[in-house]
Amino acid sequence: MKCHLLHVCCAPDLVIAYLSGARGDVFFYNPNIHPKAEYEKRYNEVLKLANMWNLNVIDVPYDPENFFKLTKGFENEPEKGKRCEICIRMRLEITAKFAKENGYRSFSTTLTSSPRKSVEMINKIGLEVMKNFGVEFLPNVYRKSPLYNDAQRLIKQLGIYRQNYCGCVYSMSSKQPQLITMR
Repeated sequence: MKCHLLHVCCAPDLVIAYLSGARGDVFFYNPNIHPKAEYEKRYNEVLKLANMWNLNVIDVPYDPENFFKLTKGFENEPEKGKRCEICIRMRLEITAKFAKENGYRSFSTTLTSSPRKSVEMINKIGLEVMKNFGVEFLPNVYRKSPLYNDAQRLIKQLGIYRQNYCGCVYSMSSKQPQLITMR
C-alpha cells in the first residue's frame, strides 16, 4: 500500500504544509482555478517546490467543466458559502477516489493553510468523504502552525508566486478583469 496522498491547491499552501510535516504524493486537482493560464502558473509553482523537495506529483488533467457543472446556480454565493462547499467536496472526493483506486492509506489537503477558507468546513467534508470512500482523511489546520511565519518568509525568499484570489472566476478580485471564457 502507498502511504499518503496530499491534495495541494497552490504552492504557498504546500510550503506551510511541508514545513509542518506533511508528506506524500502531491495531487494537484483544482478544476476551479480560472483562467487556464492561472491554473498553469500555480501548477508550475507546485512543480518547482516538488522538485526542490523531491516530492512525487501525480499528473491530473485540468477539468474546469466539472467545476462549472457542479456550481451552476451558485455563482452569486459569497466566499465560504455553498459554492465553496461544493468546490471543496468535489476536490476532496476526487482525491479520495484516486487514493482508494491507487492503494493509498490516507489523504489530506493543504486547503486549511488559507485564511480564505473555513477550516471547519474543509475538515468536516474530508471526514464525510472518508466515510464514503473508505480511505482515512487526516484533518489539519495548517494556518495555525507555529511555522506559519517561517513559511511566509520562505515563500518570499524562494520567489513563490502568491495569488490574490482563491482560484475560481467568482472569487477573482475586482482588481482583475472578469473573464468571459470558461477555459
